[in-house]
Amino acid sequence: MSSSADRTALDCALDWGEFTERAMPSGGDEAVSPQAELAGVLQRRHEDLSAVRGEAARAASGARDTVFELATLVGRLDQLIAAGEQALADSGQARLHRRLRILKEQMLQTLRDDGVEVRDPLGLPADEVADWTDPVGWRYGPQFTVESVAQTDDPAVFHHGAVVRLARVFMGSPEPSTETPAADPAPTPTETPAADPAPAPAPKTAPAPAPNPAPAPALNTAPAPAPDTAPAPAPPDPRAPATLAKPSETDDDA
Repeated sequence: MSSSADRTALDCALDWGEFTERAMPSGGDEAVSPQAELAGVLQRRHEDLSAVRGEAARAASGARDTVFELATLVGRLDQLIAAGEQALADSGQARLHRRLRILKEQMLQTLRDDGVEVRDPLGLPADEVADWTDPVGWRYGPQFTVESVAQTDDPAVFHHGAVVRLARVFMGSPEPSTETPAADPAPTPTETPAADPAPAPAPKTAPAPAPNPAPAPALNTAPAPAPDTAPAPAPPDPRAPATLAKPSETDDDA
């Protein structure tokens, strides 16, 4: 009697209708140990947590990008407030300018509290801002003595000291020189040892001119004179008286 009563009380305490049937896992009729089942539950929980963390990281990254973009806009607002100071003062709106400047400072301070800093490189040398600027153009003029930032379109944004937004700027440079660069000096030729002088060639002696042959005597081709055929004088007659010879003009001259 006692056992029957206990069984009846157990059946009443356990309502079998609250249990549902569960399909057996694939792989046969082997029962799954509680440890393996608990490990499966923990694995699925870990995967769900990883997915949630990934979504949170993407949302945080998107929020940071939005903050960085707002920091850029605040930097541009700072430029506009500074540029409009004189115009507002001339129109009697100096108080409005002061209120805008205070509001801008509050926005910048809020960003700085979160590690976000806005920097305007206007007027800085090119060497100092080369790592956090993005030049979009160049301007030349005598007002620039060195290469520097001439205009800032978008300021740079830093997060905990690391640049996250490059500044978009126009660079200024002096007028390019029109002088032609000086040519490199010609290299000094190295002295080479003097070679032994070659023996001077013997002077060429001109051949002596051939003596002009003496002209041959002209042949007298005139006909020889005919022999004098005058008769010889007759011998003097010894019987004739002697005559004195008349002196000639030649003897008188002498």
